[in-house]
Amino acid sequence: MMMANRFSCLLAAFLVLSLCACSSLIEEPESVQVPTDLSDGEESTEIEETNEPSEFEITGVVVDDDQVPVADAMVMQGGRAEAMVLTEEDGTFTLPMVNPGYGIVTVVASKLGFRATGLEFMSDGLDVTLTIRELKGPDNEEYIFEEPGDGIEDMREDCSHCHTKFVSEFLSSKHAEAGKNPLLHDIYAGVNRSMVNQVDCEAAGGSWLQGKEPGTDSTLMMRCYLGGGVLSDLNMSCGGPGELSCDDPGLSAENKPSAFGACADCHAPGINGQLGDRDLGDAVGLAYEKGVHCDVCHKVADIDMSKPPGVGKRLVMGRPSEPGRNTFVWDPVYYGPLPDVPNVAMGGSYQPKFNQAVFCAGCHEQNQAALIPGEELAADKFPDGLPIHTTYSEWQAGPYNSEATPCQFCHMPETHGATNATNLATRENQSATFGFERDPSDVRSHIFRGPLQGEERLIDEALYVSVKLEEAPGVVEASVSVANVGCGHAVPTGEPMRALVMVVEADGDNCAELTAIGGMTVQEAGGTYLKGVVGQGVSFEQTAVSWPAAGEAMAGMVVRAVRPTGVFDDYAATGYFARSTMSAQDKGLEIMAPIGSATVVVAENGSLTLDRVLALQAADVVYLGDGWTGEEIDGASSKPLAGLAGYTFAKVLTDSSGNLQVPHYKAVDMLRDNRIGPGARAITHHSFEVPAGCETGTIRARVLYRPIPVAQAALRGWTARDYIIASGSARFGEEQTAEE
Repeated sequence: MMMANRFSCLLAAFLVLSLCACSSLIEEPESVQVPTDLSDGEESTEIEETNEPSEFEITGVVVDDDQVPVADAMVMQGGRAEAMVLTEEDGTFTLPMVNPGYGIVTVVASKLGFRATGLEFMSDGLDVTLTIRELKGPDNEEYIFEEPGDGIEDMREDCSHCHTKFVSEFLSSKHAEAGKNPLLHDIYAGVNRSMVNQVDCEAAGGSWLQGKEPGTDSTLMMRCYLGGGVLSDLNMSCGGPGELSCDDPGLSAENKPSAFGACADCHAPGINGQLGDRDLGDAVGLAYEKGVHCDVCHKVADIDMSKPPGVGKRLVMGRPSEPGRNTFVWDPVYYGPLPDVPNVAMGGSYQPKFNQAVFCAGCHEQNQAALIPGEELAADKFPDGLPIHTTYSEWQAGPYNSEATPCQFCHMPETHGATNATNLATRENQSATFGFERDPSDVRSHIFRGPLQGEERLIDEALYVSVKLEEAPGVVEASVSVANVGCGHAVPTGEPMRALVMVVEADGDNCAELTAIGGMTVQEAGGTYLKGVVGQGVSFEQTAVSWPAAGEAMAGMVVRAVRPTGVFDDYAATGYFARSTMSAQDKGLEIMAPIGSATVVVAENGSLTLDRVLALQAADVVYLGDGWTGEEIDGASSKPLAGLAGYTFAKVLTDSSGNLQVPHYKAVDMLRDNRIGPGARAITHHSFEVPAGCETGTIRARVLYRPIPVAQAALRGWTARDYIIASGSARFGEEQTAEE
């Protein structure tokens, strides 16, 4: 959710459901009709067509289905909502109209809680009656969500028929993948996808069991259940030793899971029937294949921030319950950001929150109680729940909090060159059927642009990195500034397991890599195969290391050592840690100074031999990781980099055992949150030794976006990748220091 404007984060295709397939309801006339009531199809009187621009005025009354006058209804000319008027207490109105000389002039009446209606004509002095049909609650659980189509224009009655481009864009988005995301299903069921046989699974400590294949009603598959998951951790009746998996269709009624972690509420909101608190395993067909799709978004009648996120809760759903007319089972309704959508196949209902960032908060803002039975949050610390997803509140607290720059401004870019949201519309055929000419800001792309989408990725525009140097004999000091200059929320945001890892390197022109001798290092959140403390299960004697816990270490791995300084970084915090009462120590980030690194040349049963001696002392921290060459490419597999000169930016959630960067359903506490807020910057400091004869060189800082923590990737059998999103450098040993 970078800086944003118009439509909404979850928006999927505003005029849905074969609206234009119903164009036969309103044939484009050879002579203009006066008037055509699009709500009841009354016959019209023909007048001679004119192509000359003109202005005129109409009067009339707006009534409901019972012919009761409706006060404060919006009345406007289609395509000119900025010139709307409100009806009087008796439902009457007077409206100036403009005939531009093309299309069919239409007067539209609309009001929150009603379907819009319209009349088409080109005549002066008319006195008209506009009937708007009220939406009757409650949400209708018998409604079946509609298919958006495949993004190819054809005559099937789905969204693609008219909104081909929107649907095509949506299908390329992460919203379309939300219900079938394999990582989500791995966490939900608690499986490792790389373990493909029983021997490997059980050797790793897992259970080789059958479960239901995601997206199917009852297809069984054998999988390795390892490390816990939403279903097994939240339900005591399944998934334990000697028990069936929690997604095994063979579970008895009393053993079936009843707690689902609210995953489906936002990831698969289109499960038919009851909305909210559904089993993600119930997502089949459309709900699984197309996730947060068109018909789900455009059935959102309101946003209620007093409720938890998701459908049937904060996303107040308004599936229609009024019997349909013609071929419709239910009278259509599609909520959206425009008040003048009178096509009868749409039942357009105005909801201005589609234009506002608060619409995104329907899912992208979440405070969570402890979900695992028997566990609790610190009540004095998080009385309103642990702040898991805070993208919306980050935007609210930042400099881009304005009507002009909500989420949609970045994530739903303007579409230029289109008449309106439909692919069949032209300037000349604008009408109630084909829609009206729109400003590009009202025709927003439905790609829901994510951080890594696009040739120019969104996240590449977020940060600016600069490096400033101070030199002394034998030493160069680097101050690195990382500023959030292009993002309306913190970087990174969303899923709290995401992190930024910054690596700071120093290379001499004639002396290769320089050694870091002070300053800040990449914290544990930057990834490690194993963490140890000297004198507490780890001992060193020259190049020999006794580390029993490192029984799976291999030659070629790297041991990095850091030393606790007792000094805490008073970082520019985001969210909970940004309160003025928080001290540097309260913010929970102790600076760990670099000691050195060595490569493992021999590894056997926890006894390691290194290629060099590390000057260690008791209480030093050692990390087992991979080497960093400085030549890593964008999109390369993530490496455990804890202990390198650099820094890590993350919201670090912990479980009851103190494990870091856990899936949020397991979280009971937050260790720190030093992500970079909108308009904020972080400053880090690093010292490098400059050996004799090394006169000039470069200090470079590179920021990597890491969506998946190394530890979770190892547990689940995923491939984690790092993406280079920003860099900066400066030269030392020269008269002038240049920044890049």
